[in-house]
Amino acid sequence: MKHSLMKMGALGMSSLMLFQTAFSGVTLAGTANFDLRKRVIGLTGITFVSGNIDRLVTRGEFAKMLVQASSYRSVLTATSNVSVFNDVAKDNEYAAAIRIAVEQGYMTGYLGGKFKPDEKVTLNDAVKGILTLLGYKAEDFAGDSANKRMAKYLYLELNENIPLTTGDSNLTVRDCINLFYNLLRSKMANTETAYVA
Repeated sequence: MKHSLMKMGALGMSSLMLFQTAFSGVTLAGTANFDLRKRVIGLTGITFVSGNIDRLVTRGEFAKMLVQASSYRSVLTATSNVSVFNDVAKDNEYAAAIRIAVEQGYMTGYLGGKFKPDEKVTLNDAVKGILTLLGYKAEDFAGDSANKRMAKYLYLELNENIPLTTGDSNLTVRDCINLFYNLLRSKMANTETAYVA
């Protein structure tokens, strides 16, 4: 009996060690993959990649990321000469990016002339912006736009390494790094052309 227990213990220990060894490679590969993604997004200037990457991103910050990922990054200024929304002063650090993001259809405001730049960005907001960057139009998602956009997001595998499952989930900096990396690997709408900002 004692001999059987020792065999079972040894078998269990070796199984645990094998499991840990097998999955430590996955962890290291996942870490290396994310480090690569971080470097690519950092080099493109789409977003900052240092500091607390697990903090939530605001709508104002995300508007700037979208513009930085677009061809409009070349005309993005530090300040704006107009205030498009009554809750975004023209000297707000994101005012110029918010104006461009809304003009280009990457993001929308709310009733009452508000943008809510300090609210956390949702996956629905992000998906709309990313798909618009890829050249998809509002009419491509007529009817049930939020669900159709989410279906396209999943179909294009823009969700790779992003654990969020609902449209109202908030994005972290880490999620944004993965999302924009996935964007850079995607093809433009209705073409075989790679995404080019």
